[in-house]
Amino acid sequence: MRVIVVGAGIAGLGAAYRLREEGHEVVLLEKAAEPGGRCRSVQWQGLWAVTGAFAFLGSETNLVEQAQKLGLYTPDQLSDLTAAHRWNVLVKRTEALDFGAFDMVAAARHPYIPLGEKARLLAALPRMARQMLKSDPRDITSALALDDVNACEYFRRYSPTFVDYFLEPCMGMFCGYGEDDYSLAWAAWSSVGRLSWSDGTMWSFKERGAGRITWALGQHLAADPGTDYRLGQAVERVEAGADGVRVHLAGESLDGDAVVMAVPGNQVAALMPGLDAARRSFFEQIDYAGHHIVYYMLDRPKGELLDTYVLPAADGFRRTGNLRFTDLGNGRTFAHSQWKDWGCRQHAGASTEELLAIAWADVVDAVPALQGTRVIDSFISLQPHAICKRPKGYVTRLKRFRDLGPLARVAFCGDYLSNSTVGQAHWTGLEAARELTAG
Repeated sequence: MRVIVVGAGIAGLGAAYRLREEGHEVVLLEKAAEPGGRCRSVQWQGLWAVTGAFAFLGSETNLVEQAQKLGLYTPDQLSDLTAAHRWNVLVKRTEALDFGAFDMVAAARHPYIPLGEKARLLAALPRMARQMLKSDPRDITSALALDDVNACEYFRRYSPTFVDYFLEPCMGMFCGYGEDDYSLAWAAWSSVGRLSWSDGTMWSFKERGAGRITWALGQHLAADPGTDYRLGQAVERVEAGADGVRVHLAGESLDGDAVVMAVPGNQVAALMPGLDAARRSFFEQIDYAGHHIVYYMLDRPKGELLDTYVLPAADGFRRTGNLRFTDLGNGRTFAHSQWKDWGCRQHAGASTEELLAIAWADVVDAVPALQGTRVIDSFISLQPHAICKRPKGYVTRLKRFRDLGPLARVAFCGDYLSNSTVGQAHWTGLEAARELTAG
């Protein structure tokens, strides 16, 4: 079978690799000059800076297996980032509090949350716990019963402090989300179980960081004689019929037996004008959160700065979500800040120079000790469509989409079908390959 894979992010790369393992011919198309999507690294100031995902969850064994197949999963090549991902929330702009683990039980135990709120919060957890125990770690729709309310709206009834100084800043840091961007279903499902944040371990690669796995997948497929590997190839239209598929590029059309649509969910409908109304409706309602990353080389040692500052919207930090500082040991500090979706949208028309100036002003606003620090260099990785939003009703719509069943000769993959971790997105690519070859 000749399968055309549209998109070379981690989902598309995973699908292409699995299809080749099973002996199928693959055409892999990517509009960017490099593979990887939001899991990619660039070299800057002698360092590897990731342009999206920072680390992998230890619980996502499919990603471990992929790294093993590529010869990357050896002790000398791996970095344990578990300790490095502790987080400090800057409360009331004056005190940085260590909130420990990324789970709701740990937050409910935290001494900063008032005792009365803590009691109400703990009393609200059993309903979630019952649903969590039923949840399939590979299927977000198994948490459908909790999809009738936004997570922040639900928890604010019991503990405003929990929402303002744990839930909102946590989701802003990892996803760029605002308060209305994720339902209780997604919050509960993504916070427990063997594939969740609560596993407690995070890892990456010493060289290239998280982007090494997509770089290695790209190198492998580029050298594979059974893969027609094309970068810088923007797809204009995809057609699927009873006899096969046709993918239109600028000045060229490619024919195949099947296609894997491995592009962000909000791009699918535009690329597939012949899509039926029910599936089109699902894709047209998908929205993504922006999550820009700004890198700095500072002419000063880290000194008394903490490793991480997480910035709550409740204290005015609606635009920048978190800051991180690493002392390089040569009198300089490598730093970065990440924007939430609100900031990305508010400044969508700004120039790179304007964005860098605004971002640095936010850094100094959060950490006044940096006032007057010389910025040797800086750059911004723009991610206006980084992570799929999952507001109230999203999981319900996803369930309806899945209930439509497979589409002949077409498989879909991407973070919008599961979670936005690298491992979960990669899993959807493996599942897309399985779906096409099962028939």
